[in-house]
Amino acid sequence: MKKLISFLCAVSLLLAVTSCSGTPATPDSSAAPANAGSSAPSGTTEAEKPKLDFPTKDIKIIVPFAPGGGTDVASRIFADAAGKDYFNGHSLVVENMEGGGAVIGQTYVAKTAPADGYTVMLFTSSAINNTILKEITYSYEDFKPIVMINPDAEIVCAPKSAPYKTLDEFFAYAKENEVLVSTPGHSSGHHIRALNLARLMNLKFKYLHNDSGAIQLQQLMGGHCDVSFMTVTEADGAISDGSVIGLGVMSEERVDNVPDVPTFKELGYDGWVDGASRGFAIRKDTPDEIYNYLVEEFTKVAQSEKFISKMEAAGMIPAAGNPESFQEYIDFTADAITNLKDVLLNKS
Repeated sequence: MKKLISFLCAVSLLLAVTSCSGTPATPDSSAAPANAGSSAPSGTTEAEKPKLDFPTKDIKIIVPFAPGGGTDVASRIFADAAGKDYFNGHSLVVENMEGGGAVIGQTYVAKTAPADGYTVMLFTSSAINNTILKEITYSYEDFKPIVMINPDAEIVCAPKSAPYKTLDEFFAYAKENEVLVSTPGHSSGHHIRALNLARLMNLKFKYLHNDSGAIQLQQLMGGHCDVSFMTVTEADGAISDGSVIGLGVMSEERVDNVPDVPTFKELGYDGWVDGASRGFAIRKDTPDEIYNYLVEEFTKVAQSEKFISKMEAAGMIPAAGNPESFQEYIDFTADAITNLKDVLLNKS
């Protein structure tokens, strides 16, 4: 009973879908350069092929949210870490294009910006949610992932006064009793994860929707809810000082911020690797040789000591997740939202 259906979402931060085949393109050193046509002339060796003439100017990162939020901060840390040490000496320039729950910025990148590699988007699960739950002109399949830079694992927390102190005890309790679940909003990623867990584990959940993780913590500490779905970085301080209990974290391994909180996986609940994931994506019709170059360079920045140290100093979790692992996250999230669409659209 403890083994869940294997819905694998690699946390190694929320990227896009790949080309029409559904499989992310991977860096290929044999890809033809942008100015070389479909193939090198007959008899031309690999070393003699023309080099890719990209980039020749700065690359823009569109953040489809307002300045100051976690997505904006992560993007600016990344751009600052890159400096002029990558991309042929050119910079990454962050531009906020908020509005419509990220629809305005996502539409711009998917449909308006040229597919030339000079416009990249900060991608979160909102691109998937918007596709399935709203009437829009683009799909999450219009993007393909570059790199995941900021996974923030989901954690289930409870008040100190709760009658359950472990994840097993909570599941047993929630199968027999209705529990009040605090989330940061209807149709938020946390709400969706709670709905999906209730669906697959046959748990009795009702919901208390709020505006932020800060309010969720207040409700937990005041005993105004029975459990809360949050990210680790939202809850780690309260768990560390003993204000709330961490029941289980949806990560592959224990998270350094909350080392005493076990993972769903180690407790026998296979497949539950999930959370808020941030990374970069680009239009799916970007030429392969440019896409492959971007994957390589963005990965170098994500693996750099400068990026890692800046993220840790900001209390954020750094990563350098590859396109394949991000695709698994996207597939998992899209499947969950599709199965829960009717519930999510019924906000009564």
